[in-house]
Amino acid sequence: MYSESVSMNFDQAKALRLQQWRSTLDDHDFRMQNPEAHRQTLNAMSATLAAEGLIDELQQFDMNEMANAAYWHAVEELQTSPARYCGASAYDVLQRGNGELFGRIGQSIFYSASTLADNARSSYDGKIYSGTTGANLVFSPSGVNARIAGLILTLPDGKQYDLIETGRTVEGVTYEPIEDPYLYRALVDASQVALECRDLHAFERVRPLLDLARYCICPTCLDRFDRSEDCLTCAGRGFVTKPFVAGLP
Repeated sequence: MYSESVSMNFDQAKALRLQQWRSTLDDHDFRMQNPEAHRQTLNAMSATLAAEGLIDELQQFDMNEMANAAYWHAVEELQTSPARYCGASAYDVLQRGNGELFGRIGQSIFYSASTLADNARSSYDGKIYSGTTGANLVFSPSGVNARIAGLILTLPDGKQYDLIETGRTVEGVTYEPIEDPYLYRALVDASQVALECRDLHAFERVRPLLDLARYCICPTCLDRFDRSEDCLTCAGRGFVTKPFVAGLP
């Protein structure tokens, strides 16, 4: 009787923990916002399950392979998807048309320009909540919601603001956007080799830096050798400077 109860508790615990892992694997928003963190979280969860004896090494290997497959699927989808809000990033929020600073976002917390000017500030002015279809900025203390679609913030009155990424935290280290075109080119080449070889560890080191850079792959020639040489959009470089609102470099 006692042994049956222990066995049942073990099976229930295992089923619950496996379901938690599966729910994380299926978390599309988490995966698309930060593919590296998503994969690392899944690997950490499977490692804990193995250490606690809930799964064996073969099961852990299979789960990690599923996490890796989800990672590759996400980054391939992101290559052809429009830019989207990332919770690991910091942004300047600039009014469309004149580039006036409306506020800044860091770690999904919004500070208005007036609050930033107050050296004695003790509170924030809003928080970002992400979902499967985008994100919302909820202002404090009013509770008013503003929609973030792509990297455009739209207030209830229709005014729009651009989110300009100024930094991103990767594994506890904060990086600034790459502005050197030669460094960007080198990283693009390294990422292409890593992608072709399915070198996951090499690719996940450079992908966030490419995503953060001031440049992006040319939308006309897509950096393809047979098309980039004569491409007028990028002048043969295979990449272009990301579009910025007026007043930005």
